[in-house]
Amino acid sequence: MSRLAELRAGDPRRLGSYLLAGRLGQGGQGVVFLGRTPAGAQVAIKLLHASVAADPEVRRRFLGEVEAVRRVAPFCTAQVLDASLEDDRPYIVSEYVDGVSLRDHVVAKGPRTGGSLDRLAIGTATALSAIHRAGVVHRDFKPGNVLLSLDGPRVIDFGVSRLMDSAATTNQMPVGTPAYLAPERIEGESAGPPADMYAWALTLAYTANGRHAYRADTYQEILARILYGRPDLGTLTGRLREIVEACLARSPGERPRAEEVLSLLLGHEGHEGHEGRDDRDVLTSGARAAVDTTDPRAGMPAGNVPASGEGDTLPIGPEDSTPTAPGPEDAPQPGPGAGRPGRGRRRVAKWQIAVAVLGVLAGAAGFGLWLRGAQSPGLAGTWTGSADHPSAGRVFPVEIKLVGEGDSAMRWGADLRCSGRLARTSSAMVYTLDHVRGAECYPGTLRMFPSGGDADQAVIRVTRRGDTDVTYSGKVSRPS
Repeated sequence: MSRLAELRAGDPRRLGSYLLAGRLGQGGQGVVFLGRTPAGAQVAIKLLHASVAADPEVRRRFLGEVEAVRRVAPFCTAQVLDASLEDDRPYIVSEYVDGVSLRDHVVAKGPRTGGSLDRLAIGTATALSAIHRAGVVHRDFKPGNVLLSLDGPRVIDFGVSRLMDSAATTNQMPVGTPAYLAPERIEGESAGPPADMYAWALTLAYTANGRHAYRADTYQEILARILYGRPDLGTLTGRLREIVEACLARSPGERPRAEEVLSLLLGHEGHEGHEGRDDRDVLTSGARAAVDTTDPRAGMPAGNVPASGEGDTLPIGPEDSTPTAPGPEDAPQPGPGAGRPGRGRRRVAKWQIAVAVLGVLAGAAGFGLWLRGAQSPGLAGTWTGSADHPSAGRVFPVEIKLVGEGDSAMRWGADLRCSGRLARTSSAMVYTLDHVRGAECYPGTLRMFPSGGDADQAVIRVTRRGDTDVTYSGKVSRPS
């Protein structure tokens, strides 16, 4: 259970519309209070340092970062519900999770092993997958930011270090806990999703052994060992050790992405959440396996977890709007001895051809319904989401503003630093991206496709000018 301390003399009794009931903890970023909404629901409120609200540019960036954080899907995370910069008392309101931190649990009860460790690995990988898919980087992932609740592990404080860092003007040290900093962070490079995966691996090592993988007496020695030493992974063995070692690769580009790690833990090799699979499917499977001890996947060693099948709650299907007829290889396999002896080809029955044609027609009809639904109120509106740039190893936010008449606009990249004009082509869902501004931001072509038949959901694919392959892709949505 979370330990609640009484409010101190200098603590506020109210922040905005939230009444404060007590202190949950305090750290370098601020004080965390237990609060109540006007309706009586419990929430966690982090009161940040006042410096965040002092500069107008910092305020703008802060609020932009908050919006990105609020887009994180609720898979093994504590959702951010509200934020305010009023009255020089900046605070963030998030879902209250009643549970102890992973760090306190390991200190009190020792390392986790077996199915308990596997479920912890799956739950935290699920959370980082959801965080990265929203274009957010945690930047301070560690055992203290993982809470153990009745419904499984929940990751907290994602993006808060980024919010605090936006207010820092003279700080030359990387934000984060030294024992869990990736090498590139120590060397002054920006934090990306690979840095979170490095911290995830060190967190798993700590959970399995009850000690840091880079032990030393001072922070300086710890940082030196991260840069030049080898981690001590102790009792970690088997498939989980292999995954952790891969995430501890010296080069960020050599580390697997969060969804790749989650797919490996769940036995979904070859289905890492790319375009042939519903993005949420692996996250749903991960969230269930992290808590459901009756699920055979939850109690099995990570290397022996079966692939998800009938236990999934979301269908597996292609995102692309282009209907594809099944070929002969997709038809049911004939039994032994079926077909002509000595021939490698299988005979396709007439009913199979009919089913294939109906599949194409149904797919085309679905696309037409989506297109009409999207266009009936017009495509005008603000579409937000995230995109994955595989070759650069980055996930970043995207904002598309479409207008009925005239030129539309798009912003993308970290801090939405890239911007450009969108001009519609002869195709209703294809736009030319030009008049681009921003360093390392390039013109190209934007294509939008339906996602799940919802007029307010779409898949985007952007091709850089001069290229033929898709440069980055993702999902966007607009308020219904």
